[in-house]
Amino acid sequence: MTQTISFANLNIEITQSDLEVVYRFKGDVDENFRHQDVPRLKCPSIVLELAEVNNFNSCGIREWIYLMRDIGALGNLKFRRCSVSMIDQINMVPDSLGGGQIESFFAPYYCPTDGETNQLINVKEHSNSLTNREAPNCNCPKCGTKLDFDALEESYFLFADQAVKAAS
Repeated sequence: MTQTISFANLNIEITQSDLEVVYRFKGDVDENFRHQDVPRLKCPSIVLELAEVNNFNSCGIREWIYLMRDIGALGNLKFRRCSVSMIDQINMVPDSLGGGQIESFFAPYYCPTDGETNQLINVKEHSNSLTNREAPNCNCPKCGTKLDFDALEESYFLFADQAVKAAS
């Protein structure tokens, strides 16, 4: 079963099976987002796909935290493919996770040949470097060149300790 909830700048596609419900967010979490309009579906596994979350504002994050508190009580809450904007928000407002676990996230890198790129990082796979707040080594998917991390590791990976502990 799939349904879509739409706000002015955000769409949420919700797909439910017997063992998992997936909320796929696309757009901006802003003043138009109303947490009470998002269905709460109880399921053993609740996954938030967040690769296409672009921006948050103060009104949006307040609504987001209310939603995470509610959804987190309904099953095992997992965050997958968190966008760079989502990670920035988690680092500023840890309650953004609502007790959920980050399984994977995008991190900003730079290729001297191809420019800026975001790389998907799996928390379990890269737990050693994340524990040390170091960017995992990545190569450019286009040219194969070793990428340079394009943020401050110490601040970008603030969330990493909690994520690695939860993944263990």
